[in-house]
Amino acid sequence: MKTVVLVSFLLIALIGHRAWAQTASSSPGNYVVVVGTFSVKENANKFAKQLRKQKLKPQLEIDKINNLHHVYVLETDNHDTAIAEAKRLQKSGLFRDAWVFSRGLIVEPVIATVIEEKPKEEEKKIIIEEPPKEIKAVPVDSAKLREEKIKNEVEKKVMSTKKGGMEKLDYIFFYRDASVLRLESRFAVDKLLQFLREKPKTEIRIHGHTNGNEPGKIIKRASDKADFFSLTNTVEDYGSAKELSELRANTIRDYLIANGIDKKRMTVKAWGGKKPLVNEDSDKAETNVRVEIEVVQSQE
Repeated sequence: MKTVVLVSFLLIALIGHRAWAQTASSSPGNYVVVVGTFSVKENANKFAKQLRKQKLKPQLEIDKINNLHHVYVLETDNHDTAIAEAKRLQKSGLFRDAWVFSRGLIVEPVIATVIEEKPKEEEKKIIIEEPPKEIKAVPVDSAKLREEKIKNEVEKKVMSTKKGGMEKLDYIFFYRDASVLRLESRFAVDKLLQFLREKPKTEIRIHGHTNGNEPGKIIKRASDKADFFSLTNTVEDYGSAKELSELRANTIRDYLIANGIDKKRMTVKAWGGKKPLVNEDSDKAETNVRVEIEVVQSQE
């Protein structure tokens, strides 16, 4: 069993903690590049575990003010360095929603980091230290601000009602290698739900797309009752890109069914990576991962 040590900023400064990426220092930086934010700690740990399998070195940090768990891959005192790394990750297609978080937001920051392997029978040793008293909350940015921005953008969009119309469902985000929606996707799927409620005779086809056609790991909901927005109660499988795109489209359909939309009004089309918007090796390749809505029967 891995030993997890919870330490404050002060203790990390003493042990010389080093972050993954170009920048390293003897003490934690004021800025961290976040690649995943979760309200449930278990989901943050699962995401971090997936990143470690990809040879990355993620760290976890608790935002006590907003009760969120951030998974980050870089810490630095240099604001411009943090911004540059976030942009690089976005362009690389690895983490299109990477963002920079200022530790000034955290009143009681705690960092969890794996430091050594222990036999399975040995229990986890946990050490908790209080953060320095002088740390104050100075809001700079937060996941809540980002969600508010997404919500506002989704609310402004008017969906097409014309038969044959096809449009990308913006602000839909899935966990990596998963058919499970991330929490910030709820605004877009609820917008689609509202649209179908207001147009009770409209029928749609949900198109799922991936980046590339390589088969790989697929994380999916373990049952129809599993949470649409959580990695809790999920199972890991292996399958084709087409299968993953179908499962993702099915997730949108199942969410709508669970909220009262007749399943007869919806069909699913899985494309895998057959219809890319850009080359799969492009720095904008993440845009190939998408869900599109086609109106096949209009109410008007």
